[in-house]
Amino acid sequence: MTGRNDVTEADVRASCACVRARMAARKLTRAYDKALKPVGLKITQFTLLIAISEGRAKSLSTLADFLALERTTLLRNLKLLEEAGLIESEPTGEGRALSLKLTKEGRKKLKAALPYWHDAQSKLEAGLGADWPQVRGSLEELVRQA
Repeated sequence: MTGRNDVTEADVRASCACVRARMAARKLTRAYDKALKPVGLKITQFTLLIAISEGRAKSLSTLADFLALERTTLLRNLKLLEEAGLIESEPTGEGRALSLKLTKEGRKKLKAALPYWHDAQSKLEAGLGADWPQVRGSLEELVRQA
């Protein structure tokens, strides 16, 4: 075991990056979920629709890796979107791989959600002010390192 033996619980509360990141993620999730509520989406669903519309869903594993999601979480969320008629999947003919695409209703829902997402994003950026570019860069670096 490496590390110091004199680290205390107070040290963790005061400086743990993981605790702070999880707290921030929960607050951000609530803010974006609230903003997207008028269109009936959660931020997790919205980001999946964005990724699928961009063609990031070459495979479920690729999509899970891109979004840093556990495969079971991804499958559960995709099932909800498919049941809602927002996406459709079909075998690609390459093993168990699936092709995912937005339905007409999915495209319509995504288009309706974009202004609500923009409002939430603008509030976040305004709240962080001049720090936003540095925060965004730090978040992107953390994602790249993981």
